[in-house]
Amino acid sequence: MKYLKNVLLATGLMASTLGMSMSANAGAIIQQEIYADINEDFGFFGVSAGLDQLLGTITYNTDLADEFGFLDTDSTVVDINFGFLNLTMADSDSVFFGMPIVAGFDPFNFTAGLEFYSEGFVHPSALELFIDVGPLSSGSVIAEDTFDGIFSEGNGRLGQVTYVPEPSALVLMLAGLGLLVRRKVAAK
Repeated sequence: MKYLKNVLLATGLMASTLGMSMSANAGAIIQQEIYADINEDFGFFGVSAGLDQLLGTITYNTDLADEFGFLDTDSTVVDINFGFLNLTMADSDSVFFGMPIVAGFDPFNFTAGLEFYSEGFVHPSALELFIDVGPLSSGSVIAEDTFDGIFSEGNGRLGQVTYVPEPSALVLMLAGLGLLVRRKVAAK
């Protein structure tokens, strides 16, 4: 019975500290994976045809979006692994051409995830990759080797929404756990 009481106390403390940190921060840091069904091999870059291939992740802070839920290059972090290539926001057309909007979500329901993510990437090795995914987009992934004229396309989609804990949430949770440990040591 004493063990059950301690477990319930610890669970309540963790829930309350996380709840306080979530209510203190109106927005959230959200991460979503980007998947693609590649229709044909893109051998030069090490990409094989297949279903449910993880292309990478997009991480964004809902606090940095505008009032309509649009995100720009300063509020998103993108990591794309396309075969042998690692692409980031620095490789994107939006950064190069100064385009303001790359993604968007419903500001009244940001927990549902992105409604669209559309971005083109240009790599020095002559690879161009265009990703247009989300419920309100075409759902396409197109890769082209402009040097050799090799072209491949597939269907893209976003994965589940994952919440990235903010540092304040972790500090509060660790402080609560520290108090529990201190109480347990003092009780002995």
